[in-house]
Amino acid sequence: MTGNALDAPDRLLGRAAGAASPHCDGEAQEVDEDGEPRWPYAEGEAMPGGHRAWDRLGVGLRCETWLVWSPRLCAPAVLKLARPHQADHPRAARTLRREVAALSDNPHPVLPRLYADGTTEEVPWIALEYVDGPTLADELDDAGPLAAADAALLGIQLLTGLSALHRRGLAHLDVKPDNVVLRDGRPVLIDFGSAREIGSAQPAGHPVGTLGYAPPEMEACEPITAAMDVYALGVTLREASAEAAPPSALTEAIDRLCAPEPSRRPAVAEALTILGRHVPEDIAPWPSWASEAGTGDRR
Repeated sequence: MTGNALDAPDRLLGRAAGAASPHCDGEAQEVDEDGEPRWPYAEGEAMPGGHRAWDRLGVGLRCETWLVWSPRLCAPAVLKLARPHQADHPRAARTLRREVAALSDNPHPVLPRLYADGTTEEVPWIALEYVDGPTLADELDDAGPLAAADAALLGIQLLTGLSALHRRGLAHLDVKPDNVVLRDGRPVLIDFGSAREIGSAQPAGHPVGTLGYAPPEMEACEPITAAMDVYALGVTLREASAEAAPPSALTEAIDRLCAPEPSRRPAVAEALTILGRHVPEDIAPWPSWASEAGTGDRR
C-alpha cells in the first residue's frame, strides 16, 4: 500500500483533502468490466466511515460492495458505496436508502443487521453485517439439490424474514439463490437495493427484479405487491430442489407459489402452512403450537 491511508477517501476521489468535488478525475483509476471506474482501494486503506478495505465483493451498476474491517466493532463488515462516477447521482443514494429502510432496527434474524448509514455523505455508503457462508447458488452448484424436507424448511425460514419485511410495508423484489447466504446452514436474505414500498409504482418500462425470478405482473410494471416475493421464492425453491426425483408433493406446493396469476398464489401465512406440511416434526425448529400465532402478513 502506498500513500497515507487516512487520506484515501480524498485521494481516491481525485481531489485534495477537504476539496468539495466528488468526481473521480484524478490519479490512477481502475476500470470495471462495464468500462466504468471502480474504487482502487488497496487492502488496509481507509474507506468511508472509518472502515478499512479488505476485499472487493462485487460491483453493480451504481454501487460497489466491499468486505471491510470495522475498527469500531473489531469485526468484519460489509460496506456498500456509490461507484466513483455515481457518487453524486441521486439514484445511487436512493438504492442505498432502500436498504436502510428495510434493515434499520433489524426486524428479523433472517435479515442482516444495518451497522451505519452514510447515505447523506459526499460518497453515499452503508455498513452492514457480514454474513459468512456460501450463497445458496454456490451450495447448489457444489452439493446438488436439497431434499424435499430441507427445501421446504429453507422456504419457511425465508418466508418468515419476508413476512417481517412485508409488515414494514416493503417487498424485497429480488429473491433468488444468489441473494441467499447460508450461515451455518441457516439462510440470510441479502441485497435490499431493489426493495420498494408495497403499492408503489414501478418505473414505466423498467421493471424491478431479475429476469426469470420476477413474476409476470412485475415484468409488466404493475404496482408492487408482497405476492411478487412469494413468486420469486417459489422459483428459488424450484431451483433448490430441481433435480430431486421422483417429483414429490412439495413440487405441487412450489407450483402454487409460482402461479402466474398473483391472486392464485398463497399469502405468506398460507405459504408457511403449505410448506410446513413437508417438514417432519423431528427437524422442525419450532414448537407444534407455533402456527397458531400467525404472521400478520399482507399481500
